[in-house]
Amino acid sequence: MTLNDFIVFIYESGICLAVLFAMYWLFLRKETYFRFNRFYLLSIIVVAFTLPLANLGVFENSSELSPLRSISGLSETINIPAVTITHGSENLPTSLYNWKAIALVIYLLGASLLFARVILGIIRVEMLKRKGRRTDLVGYSIIYTKQEIAPFSFFRTIYLNDALAEEPDSTYIINHEVIHIKQLHTYDNLFVELFLAVFWFNPFMWFLKGCLRENHEYLADNGVLNQKANPTSYQTLLLKQTIGLAPITLTSTFNSTIKNRIIMMCKNKSSVIAKFKPLLLVPILATLFLIFTCNEKTKAQTTAKSQTTTAQEEQNTVPQVMPPDEVLKQSTPQEAVSESGETYYVVEEMPTYNGGVPAAPVVEPDEVQQDTVRKEREVFYIVEEMPQFNDGEPGQEFRIFIAQNLQYPESAARDSISGRVIVQFCVNYEGKLIDPVIVRSASPALDKEAIRVVSTSPLWTPGKQRGKTVDVLFTFPINFVLQ
Repeated sequence: MTLNDFIVFIYESGICLAVLFAMYWLFLRKETYFRFNRFYLLSIIVVAFTLPLANLGVFENSSELSPLRSISGLSETINIPAVTITHGSENLPTSLYNWKAIALVIYLLGASLLFARVILGIIRVEMLKRKGRRTDLVGYSIIYTKQEIAPFSFFRTIYLNDALAEEPDSTYIINHEVIHIKQLHTYDNLFVELFLAVFWFNPFMWFLKGCLRENHEYLADNGVLNQKANPTSYQTLLLKQTIGLAPITLTSTFNSTIKNRIIMMCKNKSSVIAKFKPLLLVPILATLFLIFTCNEKTKAQTTAKSQTTTAQEEQNTVPQVMPPDEVLKQSTPQEAVSESGETYYVVEEMPTYNGGVPAAPVVEPDEVQQDTVRKEREVFYIVEEMPQFNDGEPGQEFRIFIAQNLQYPESAARDSISGRVIVQFCVNYEGKLIDPVIVRSASPALDKEAIRVVSTSPLWTPGKQRGKTVDVLFTFPINFVLQ
């Protein structure tokens, strides 16, 4: 996986996460189907992580070009990022630094901090375990500690403050935490924390974490009430337990989201019709699947094939030059007919050049063959190995070359002309930059300067498809800006 692949993967995963979480927030959040909601929230993470991986070719034959790598090539190299040329200042690219590397460093720093937080949280729990007084029961243990903490559970251990040991309602708290243990909520928390370190920049991941922890509390509260607990006494106990240190991130805590938990306990069970709300997810999942797994390669190859066919048709329609020694059969004094049946008119005096009769143009067979080969070569938009400029990415190196050699036309500066010029060119199988054309014009002067500097490009390292060097089409925007 290249750096650009990773950036595209993070971007697409973020989109999946946002869309699927929005469905939960709009349609499922207020329903009392707590088990399904727990399953759905965890599934969001799995789908958001695995669906974009299909584009990376993880589940495909490595010999085939994956669609995401194709899209990555289009975003990174075929569509080279724009360079800005400012009149009256030194021509340097606006993003001469490698912004992708800086973004990667920031991303890894955030991920590292969150991974470190997970490890520190585990260490804190282990320190409480060692310092506290342990009581082993059937299926779980209780650690009583002098530290003022909110009651919580971690794996198969419950952590309580010493003062709660004498509370008459401490049974409710223990039963609540036992349900967390039996339903393996600690594993959910660890799972979410690890993926939060990967998608820490995505606000929807933080929202999802909060909703899942809230769902855990709904499940535990529902389990306690199903054990014939007095709802009023239990809710009063929740209000009493709002005091204590902030819970450790990895744990299931008794006194979290008190208000929402009381509201949900007093709410009637969801109707039977609400069970069909998850069906709304089917078209959403199908749309995401089509978006992220559609094959861009087929489209590009079809376009390239169409251009090749057009070039061949143009070659076939080139007018044929009649050799000077071909004999014309004269039918009348005014006209002559060739062997192909076409009629030509005969003039009394032929045009002269430098006092003589001009010779008919002679086309060498080698030139015709080379021109035919060039036109019949397929132009690629997507290749397995993209062309390189100065042994680096065109998105960086070619922009530097253009910025250092492009000059703002004085005529355009005098007339206060600025704008965006988009140049399209081909890097052929020999590494030569050929056929530069303007696909978006700003002014004749700016267009001319853009074509001039692009045409002076030194040799590239040609792109390869299935081990063979091929022609690759590029698009490159240039912004001309006046100070």
